[in-house]
Amino acid sequence: MSKNKIIVSIAGSELVVMTEETREYTATLAGIVDAKVRSLLCSSSKMTTPTACILACLDICDENEKNKAATARMRQEIKRYLEREAELEARLTLAESELSAARRKLELLEKGASK
Repeated sequence: MSKNKIIVSIAGSELVVMTEETREYTATLAGIVDAKVRSLLCSSSKMTTPTACILACLDICDENEKNKAATARMRQEIKRYLEREAELEARLTLAESELSAARRKLELLEKGASK
């Protein structure tokens, strides 16, 4: 994939980003960062742009790590569900086999009783 040269604006500073991602996706990410940085800048008159950028990065990294942990937990839960489903399928197959054998035995007994 080729690199795209995209200009984004974060907290009033324009930056050139080289990425393989689309312009729209990159602009969306820049918008998220810009919103976080601007929110932090508005929260305190003593907040500097570099500090706001660092805090925004920490917040985004924290969110990312929590999402990765949640995703890992969901994968484990799905794995357990799939294992339980396989176990229940095996039990159902066995029960169906036993039922079929019992029906055949019942048919033989009924035929023997009617003679």
